[in-house]
Amino acid sequence: MNDVSAPDGAKASLIVRVVALCVAHAWLVGTAVTILCVAMTLYVKGHFAMTTDTYALLSPKLPWRVRQAAFDLAFPQDSANVVVVVDGQTPELSESAAATLAKNLSAQPRLFHAVQRPDSGPFWEHDRLLFASTEDVKTAIAQLLKSQPFLGSMAADPSLRGLANTLSLTLRGANDQAVPQELRAPIHTLADALHHLAVGEQSFFSWRALITGHHPDTRELRHIILVDPVLDFTQLQPGKLPIEAIRATARRLQLDTAHGVRVRLTGPVPLADEEFGTLAQRAGLIASLASAAIILMLWFAVRSPWLIAAILATTLVGLLAATSLGLALFNRFNVISVAFIPLFVGMGMDLGIQFSVRYRAERGTEEDVGAALGATGRTMGISLTLAAAAIGAGFLAFTPTAYYGVSQLGVIAGLGMFTALALNLTLLPALIGLTRPRGAAERPGVRLTLIDDYVLSHRTLVVGAGAVAAALSAALLPLVRFDFNPIHLRSSAVESVATLVDLMADPDRSPNTLEVIRPSLAAADQLAAVFRANPTVYSAHTLSSFIPSGQTEKIALIADAADLVDLTLNPVAVAAPPTDAEVIDSLNRAAVKLQQTSLEDPSLRVDARRLADELDTLAHGSQAARVAADRMLIPGFVTALDEIRNLLQPRPVHVETLPPEIVHQWLTADGRARVSVLPKGDSNDNAVLRRFIAAGIKLAPDAAGTAVYLQAYGQAVVGAFIEAGALSFVAISGLLLIALRRVRDVAITMAPIVLTGLLTMGTCVVIGQPLNFANIIALPLLFGIGVAFHIYFVMSWRSGGSHLLTSSLARGVFFSALATATGFGSLWASSHPGTASMGKLLMISLVWTLISALLFQPALMGPASLKSGTPATTS
Repeated sequence: MNDVSAPDGAKASLIVRVVALCVAHAWLVGTAVTILCVAMTLYVKGHFAMTTDTYALLSPKLPWRVRQAAFDLAFPQDSANVVVVVDGQTPELSESAAATLAKNLSAQPRLFHAVQRPDSGPFWEHDRLLFASTEDVKTAIAQLLKSQPFLGSMAADPSLRGLANTLSLTLRGANDQAVPQELRAPIHTLADALHHLAVGEQSFFSWRALITGHHPDTRELRHIILVDPVLDFTQLQPGKLPIEAIRATARRLQLDTAHGVRVRLTGPVPLADEEFGTLAQRAGLIASLASAAIILMLWFAVRSPWLIAAILATTLVGLLAATSLGLALFNRFNVISVAFIPLFVGMGMDLGIQFSVRYRAERGTEEDVGAALGATGRTMGISLTLAAAAIGAGFLAFTPTAYYGVSQLGVIAGLGMFTALALNLTLLPALIGLTRPRGAAERPGVRLTLIDDYVLSHRTLVVGAGAVAAALSAALLPLVRFDFNPIHLRSSAVESVATLVDLMADPDRSPNTLEVIRPSLAAADQLAAVFRANPTVYSAHTLSSFIPSGQTEKIALIADAADLVDLTLNPVAVAAPPTDAEVIDSLNRAAVKLQQTSLEDPSLRVDARRLADELDTLAHGSQAARVAADRMLIPGFVTALDEIRNLLQPRPVHVETLPPEIVHQWLTADGRARVSVLPKGDSNDNAVLRRFIAAGIKLAPDAAGTAVYLQAYGQAVVGAFIEAGALSFVAISGLLLIALRRVRDVAITMAPIVLTGLLTMGTCVVIGQPLNFANIIALPLLFGIGVAFHIYFVMSWRSGGSHLLTSSLARGVFFSALATATGFGSLWASSHPGTASMGKLLMISLVWTLISALLFQPALMGPASLKSGTPATTS
C-alpha cells in the first residue's frame, strides 16, 4: 500500500503516528477514557435538564411573536393546564356532575391552584335565556306553562310518591280527548325508563327534555372545568399527581358511564404527560429491535464480536462526551437539540464501521495488528477527517438561524463530530489493539462485480437516469407539504388527544382562534362585524357579545311567566320524604288509574298500559328497586327545578354589570378591546385552518392567536431548516474546495447529496407523507450520512481506487447505512405518529442515499482519477 503524497501525505503521516501511539499505549488510553467517562457520567447525572417548551425555541423578535406577546400582556388568559370535560347522558346529570366535581377539586388546594367553570356561575344561571332569540324565549315559556300542573304537584312532593300521585291526579277522569298533551311524552318516556331499569339496563331520565319538548344537544350535555394544577417540574410527568387526583375524585363520586357520566381530561398537561406515555409504549420493543438490528448489521459488516464491542463502546463514550458538552454550553436540552443523540449515534457508528472494515481488509490473514492499524490510519484517516470536518462544519452552519432549537442542535452535533473523529482515531484503535480481532481477506462477490462493471460501462445511462429522476423530483417540490398541526403528531387513541379533537369539532370550543386588539370596544365591534361576513368565519366575539339584544322585551316576558308559575315552582309547603309503604300505595293507585283510563289513541293506550305494568311491577318488587327508581328520576327533577327558578330571575345585563372576570378577558383598563374569531368547519383540518388564517390576516394583519401561532411556527421551522441547509451546503462545499482543490471534484461529491434530497422529497409527495415537526429533525442525520459516504468514495477515487462497489469501502458504506436504517428505522413501529413518521422518512432517505452512493456516484466519477498526482492505491 503506497502512502498518499504531500500535502495529504503529511496529514496521513500525522494520523498514522497518532494511531500508532494509541495502539502502543492502549491500556493507558483505556484507563484515561474510563476515568473521563466516570467524571462525565457524574456531571451529566447532576446537571441533566430538558425543557419541552417549544414556544421558547424561536426568537422573540419575530413579528408574530411580538404581536402574541402584546396580546398576552393585554389579555392574560386564565391558566388552564388541565381541561376537564364532563359529558352526561342528560343535562341534569352533566350539570350535577360538573358542579360536584368542581366543588371537590376546589377543596384540594395542595394540588390545585384554581378551579373554574367558565360555562356556569350566577351570571349564566340567571341570564342564559336572555341570549336566546325572542321567539325562542316565547317558545320556552309556552312549554313551561304547559308543564305547570305537572311541575306544581312534583314541586310540592319531589319524590317517587309525588310522581305517582301526580300521574293519578292528572289522569283522574281523563279519556283520550282529556289526557293533557304534556302528559303524552312523560307517559312514554317513563314507561321506557322504568322498563330498562327493571331488566337491568342503563336508563337515564331528563326532565329538561320533557319540559322543553326537544332532545338536548351537545352543549347542554357537556360542561367544562378549567383546572390550574400544582405541577412538579422535577418529574418527567409534572402533572401526574393532580391528574391522578382528578381521576380518583371522579371515581369516588361515581362519575362514570355506569351512572350516566363520562369525565375526560385534556389540555397542555394531560397532552404532554400522555404523549410521554405514548412514547414509552413499545419503547422496550423498539429499543430491542433497534439494538438487535444495529448489532446484526455490525456483525455483517465486521464479522467480529470484539470489533462490534469496540465500535459500540467508542460510540457510547462519544455520546456521553457530546451530552456533557451540550449541557456545559446550554445548561439544558430542548425537544430539537436532543436530536443530537440519533445524529451522533448514526454518524459515530459510521466512522467506526469505516475504520473497522478497513482494518479487517488491511490485516487480512496477517498477524501484525499494529501494522494493519497503521495502514488503516494511512488509507482511511484523511477520508474520515475530511468527512467529519465537513459534517461538523455543516452542522455548525446551523448556528445563525433564528430557531434556537436548530441552532443549539448544530453546535452540539457539529462539535460532537470532531469528538467522534478524535475517539475513532484514538480509542477505537486502542480497543482493537487490546482485543486483536482477526482480519479477513476481501472476496468480491460475482454479483457486485457484474453491477460494478455495468455501472462503469453504462455511465451515461446511469447518470442520465439520475438526472431525469432529479428533474422529476424537483418538479414535485412545490407539492411538498409541511403539516404544522401538532395534534397530527399525537396518537388519537389517547384520551387527551381524542377529547381535544372532539372539542375542536365543535366550532364554539375550537382553540384555534384569531385574536385582535382594537383601541376601543366600538372599533372591536366594527371589526367583528366584518369578520362575521367572511365565509371562513364561524363567529367573532367581543365584550358586546355578552350583552344580549332585546333584553327589555325578553325580561318582561320572563317576568310575566315567573308571576304565573311562582306558586307552582315555590309551593307553600313541601311534603316530607315518604315511607316505603307510602311509595307502594301511590304506585298502586297510579297503575290502576292508568289501567282504567279510556284511551282511543292506540300508541297512547299502549304506552299507558306499559307504564301501568311497570308501576305495578315496581310496587310489588323489592325496596331496593324502588330506591333505584327514585335515584334515577328525582335528583334530575330537583336540578331541573332549580335551573328553571334561576332562569326566571334574569337581571339586566350591561358592561357595568358583567362579572369582572369576563370584563377583564375582553377589555383592558385603558379601553382597548379584544376580538376573538373562530373558524368555520373542523379546525383540526389543515386546509380549513389555512383558509381561515389567510382570510383573517387579510382583514386584520396584526392578528395573533393560536391559529396564527401554529402556522407561523411551522413556517419558521421550515425556514430555519432551509436556511440551515443552505448554509451547511455552502460551508461544506467551501471546505471541500479547500481540501480537494478542484471544483469538479466538489461537484461530484455534492451532486449525489442533492439527488438524494430531491428523491426523498419526491417520494414523500408520491406516498403522501408530509414533513412535520418530528420527522424534519431526521434531515440533518440524512444530510450528514450522505456527505460522509460521498466523501469516502471521492477520496478513494482521487487516490486511484477503482471498482469501488467491490471494495471494503462499499461494504462499510452499505452496512453503515443499513445499521442506521434498521436501527433508527425501527422508530416506524412506534405508536406515536410523530416518531413513526421520523422512522419512515429515515428509511426512505437512506434507501436513496445508498442508491446515490453505490450507483449514481461511481457512474458520475468514472474510471479511477490520478490527476491529483497521487499514486494508485487499491481501496
